[in-house]
This record gives sequence, C-alpha cells and structure tokens, in this order.
Amino acid sequence: ELSMQCILIALNRFLQEKHGSKMAFLDGNPPERLCKPIADHIESLGGQVILNSRIQKIELNADKSVKHFVLTNGNIITGDAYVFATPVDILKLLLPEDWKEISYFKK
Repeated sequence: ELSMQCILIALNRFLQEKHGSKMAFLDGNPPERLCKPIADHIESLGGQVILNSRIQKIELNADKSVKHFVLTNGNIITGDAYVFATPVDILKLLLPEDWKEISYFKK
C-alpha cells in the first residue's frame, strides 16, 4: 500500500499556483494539460463529465453498490461507473452508512 498524501499535497499546490506547472510537473496549465485530456477520454468513450455540481446523497442498491447520486439541485445522476471528485472530508460526510463498515473507507 502506498500513501498518496504527499502526491496529493504537491498536486494541490501545483493546481493552485499560477505557474506551478513550470516546476517540471506539466508542460502547460493543469486544467488544459491534466484535467481536459482525462475529461476528453471519458467523453470519447460515451461518458459524461459534470462539473460544478454538489452531491447531496449517494443512494445505494440492495447489494450496496451505487444506485445513483442525488445532486443538491434535485437532479439524479445514474451511470455504470462514478468518479467522486471531492476532498476526503466531504466524502466522509456523504458516505452511506452501509459503506462505513468497509475496510477501505475506515482508513
């Protein structure tokens, strides 16, 4: 197992610094050189990238898999796979009770 804390701290700094990518991390600004290619790839495979949308609740199926996300604006997001891009502290607040017993989330 590998802790990603150091990498995430460095990445966060690079993403916040205007010229952070000039430190040999990326060859351009992070949204264009890092985030956009990931979003483009997801969309090229038929996926959808939804930005600036807050999740109110993660609804689960009987088998504890994700049924859908409920957004704060009332919209429901369903899919085959989900990426929850949020700080860990926010995820902990929204974590379904059934998932809190899973060892992965206990860390």
